[in-house]
Amino acid sequence: MRRFASVRLPAVLRSRPDDWLAAGLAAAAFLLYLGTLAPTVVTIFDDSLEFQLVTYLAGIAHPTGYPLYTMLGKLFTLLPVGDVAYRVNLMSAVFAAAAVGLVYRLAVEAARPRRGLPHLDGWPRRAGGITAAALFAVGPVFWSQATIAEVYSLHSLFVALLLRQSLTLRREQDLYRLAFLAGLSLTHHRTAVLVFPALALPLLTAHRRRLARPAVWGKMAAAGFLPLLLYLYLPLRGHIGSLDGTYENTWAGFWRHVSGGGYGVFIFGNPFNQTRGPEFYLHLMSDQFYTLVPGLIGLLYLLWFGRRAAAGVTGLAFAAFTAFNLLYRVADIEVFFIPNFLLWAVWSGAGAAFLLGTAAVLPRPSWRPAAAGVLVGLFGFIILQLGLHGAAALRQKYTWQVHDTGLDMLAQPRPGEPAAIVGILGEMTLLRYFQATEQVRPDILTVPADREADRLAAVSRLLAGGKAVYLTRDLPGAAARWSLAAAGPLIRVLPAPQTVPPDTAFPGGPVVGPGIRLAGWDWSRPVHSGPGPAPLRLRLVWQVQNPVAEALKVSARLVDINGQTVAAVDAGPVHFAYPTPAWRPGEFVTDGYDLPLPANLPAGAYTPRLIWYNPAENAAEVGRIDLPAVTLP
Repeated sequence: MRRFASVRLPAVLRSRPDDWLAAGLAAAAFLLYLGTLAPTVVTIFDDSLEFQLVTYLAGIAHPTGYPLYTMLGKLFTLLPVGDVAYRVNLMSAVFAAAAVGLVYRLAVEAARPRRGLPHLDGWPRRAGGITAAALFAVGPVFWSQATIAEVYSLHSLFVALLLRQSLTLRREQDLYRLAFLAGLSLTHHRTAVLVFPALALPLLTAHRRRLARPAVWGKMAAAGFLPLLLYLYLPLRGHIGSLDGTYENTWAGFWRHVSGGGYGVFIFGNPFNQTRGPEFYLHLMSDQFYTLVPGLIGLLYLLWFGRRAAAGVTGLAFAAFTAFNLLYRVADIEVFFIPNFLLWAVWSGAGAAFLLGTAAVLPRPSWRPAAAGVLVGLFGFIILQLGLHGAAALRQKYTWQVHDTGLDMLAQPRPGEPAAIVGILGEMTLLRYFQATEQVRPDILTVPADREADRLAAVSRLLAGGKAVYLTRDLPGAAARWSLAAAGPLIRVLPAPQTVPPDTAFPGGPVVGPGIRLAGWDWSRPVHSGPGPAPLRLRLVWQVQNPVAEALKVSARLVDINGQTVAAVDAGPVHFAYPTPAWRPGEFVTDGYDLPLPANLPAGAYTPRLIWYNPAENAAEVGRIDLPAVTLP
């Protein structure tokens, strides 16, 4: 054992340095992503939340179905760490770290110089590979996708795998491996097909003789088709369906889902009215790398000193992804540029290799260490700056707010109450996530309805069925048909005005506005996770004595013993859903306001202050009241 440790281990390290460097870079990237990983559910209105629930349910994701991602995600949901959302986020970090290691291998292979240029080989090429991997790892867009449940880290891994495999085709078996990887990539993200023109270049040049044999074509076709059988997952799990209910478990429904034909509208139309000029794309690229100069140098190096295959493969892939992205008019186009960022990182690594190799053969030997040191310091500075900015941005972005909001919503209906919550699909997915993964209030019916007319119809139907109905947001037309009341972050829909005051911890006081009296109030601290104090929630019950013609607003404040405001929120009554002109005389309106407290707020007594004002008249105050002080720990 001592002999192996002292002699054999260094030999192993020396024999396969690129493998060890790739593994080390992947491990470092994983630690980086793990340290900035989203702690739980952090979004509502994108695909991340959908994947966190679909993988747990082993259901069907939005088109094209993502069978490989869903099955792998299901395995990650079984890990005994964090909550389910965290585990699926962790999967992205694992694939992203592997992609970083593959970028190193791809960059080292792509930067291999032609014969007769030994100074550009060896350590400069490996240093360039390290630069490429590090630049890609800390790029803001890729980093953001490496730390949440999303498909782009695995997609990047496939892009790097396919490109490197195409540059290292030696034996006939390599052709079959390439075909298998190509087919497997199509079971994940359909834009992997944009790599295929680049893969065809070495096949049609260096391997024409092999491809002339029908047996080789047949085996490649079989190898490429075999992983596509993973799409059988969709009909096998068709009884679970998709979260939005659009998947139909028929042949026509299967093909419509897998082909993703509905996305054609983003190429042939512009439903989101996206307009982007050349400056947008230039800034998008430069923001990922701090400067584009090394990538330009690397591209020129590949064209003049590198292998033509590397320049052709990476150039064709970059052109294909760029052409598609220029035509694809979606709001989040930056994530579709991740393969472009990967390729530019490879070119930047080639540029670094060329500059370092050139520094190593400067005419004066005394200049060489200084020049190499300056270059290493410059690239290190760029990577460090990108890393510091990226880490700070993600720590600020990833909070527990979405997590707490979901639990807060589910806590509002009384236990045993036949309740339904109506909202848009993303909000209902959040509630379904907690119902499925943590068994929180599975008795509550969640009703997704994105169109306002559909939500109004759902509320009418549910009220007629005897349900206690809650809304997640303001619904135009609801205030004219029903009475509304605040219930935590939700809006309770009442079929008739509330003429009996609900129970409150504290009595009310005098009239504080035109025909409005505070009938009672109480305070609480809602669900809160993560750092910082929980908000202060004020629950107010207003008694409507006379009609109110003006649409008034409330400024709810928390004042310290010196009269200084330490927290405040301004809003329309009942989360902007129940304007005062809609209030009926004689009814009691339950209202609510959450005051976010500063992190360094000292313990002590604070006075809640309520101010009614008219925003149509320069915020003219129409009434105010100071409530008894509350003591905060």
